[in-house]
Amino acid sequence: MRRGMPSLAVVVLVVAAVGFGAAGPALAVPPSNDTEDTAVLVDTVPFTHSIDTSGATAGGPRFCSNYASVFYAFTSSVRGRVQVDLMGSDYDTTLGVYTRDAAGKLRAVGCNDDRFGVASGLRFRANPGTTYFFLVGRCCGNARRGGPGGGQLVITVGRVADAPLEYEFQIADTGTIDPATGIATVSGTATCSERSFIYQDGLLRQLRQGLFVARAYWYVGTACQPDGVVQWSVEVDTETGIAFGAGSALVRLFYGFATDGWRDYVERYAGTETTIQLG
Repeated sequence: MRRGMPSLAVVVLVVAAVGFGAAGPALAVPPSNDTEDTAVLVDTVPFTHSIDTSGATAGGPRFCSNYASVFYAFTSSVRGRVQVDLMGSDYDTTLGVYTRDAAGKLRAVGCNDDRFGVASGLRFRANPGTTYFFLVGRCCGNARRGGPGGGQLVITVGRVADAPLEYEFQIADTGTIDPATGIATVSGTATCSERSFIYQDGLLRQLRQGLFVARAYWYVGTACQPDGVVQWSVEVDTETGIAFGAGSALVRLFYGFATDGWRDYVERYAGTETTIQLG
């Protein structure tokens, strides 16, 4: 080997090091409303907006969580109660509402975490001509100071309804079976008269060969909107060691409720039983 020439092994190591350094992890791009100055305008009510906040950074006021924060701005034209909620989002959220005076001084209106499961929500009385900022952040155990990361956010803004909450929870006549695992899937629909969260628990039982019983408790929680039918489903795995199979099965409903997150709360202690077909 000539003096002054690097060995082949050294060249390979240098090239590999350069290559690994150049291929660092790609960072998610911050969403368009990552700062208060670029807040999405809520220009009409009702209003719904969905955005990926996985690249959102920490920023904004600190009276409520500002990890992975994004912003919305709403100026009401009339006086009245307004509801902001994050039902339908796929990560643990927080929600802050605030205003600023002419000098830019902040006034906190409210901060919430876990109004509907891990989805946040707030109600406040809006004054005409006042601009309200909605600060959506990421909550809790996965929050890292200064770090990015949210998920798929869904925010809805609407006027508060005065009508009482009503809801229906229905079980479909048929379900499915995974032949490899024996896990059953039970499904159905739910409807409601206002934005709410619906919960129901039940028991699935199946008589096998007149002797062996497959049995398991299950529960489901789902967000509900008054302008449509919610489709829900839940996987049910046996708790007895006897797998579910094709054929008829009994579904028994127990405790259920619906809540608008504030005033209206409707409970049901059902003891009804219905037969469905698994296959």
